[in-house]
Amino acid sequence: MDRLDSFLALISKIYLRISQLLLLCLVLGVLSEVIMRYFFGRGILGSSELTRLTITWIVFLMSFVLFRKRRHIVVTALVDIMAKPLQRLCEKIINVSVIILSVYVLVQIGNVWEFLALKTPVFQIPDTIFKIAPAFCFIPMSVQAMLNLFLPEAKPAQPVKIDEGF
Repeated sequence: MDRLDSFLALISKIYLRISQLLLLCLVLGVLSEVIMRYFFGRGILGSSELTRLTITWIVFLMSFVLFRKRRHIVVTALVDIMAKPLQRLCEKIINVSVIILSVYVLVQIGNVWEFLALKTPVFQIPDTIFKIAPAFCFIPMSVQAMLNLFLPEAKPAQPVKIDEGF
């Protein structure tokens, strides 16, 4: 289990670095698009394709990173007032739900795979490059959910507290 957890930690770090690089490219691309439109009155051909591709991959890669760190968006108002055994039960239900959702998404990707023959008009990026991104999220996410079920004592990292002196 420790090896699997270490492997998922490595995957999470790699995904974070790739996402940071993609975000840098996205910011530079949008900035250059704005400059081109302002100074030359025309944009960069195909920039919307690259923007869509970049955002798609950032979303799915970071979904796993945040799930692993237990930093995904949650509303815990109801769970916070529950007794500890009920809180643990809710966490187990969430992890089982993530596994079921992951299997469902992967099955659906498999079902539509033969229909993914489209390419983007400018750069001819295959549709499969867009549609495979969820697999890179849901496969490690489901493995992490299984680890969470079997190693529930692993506590999520606490939020960083900003010193009020600054």
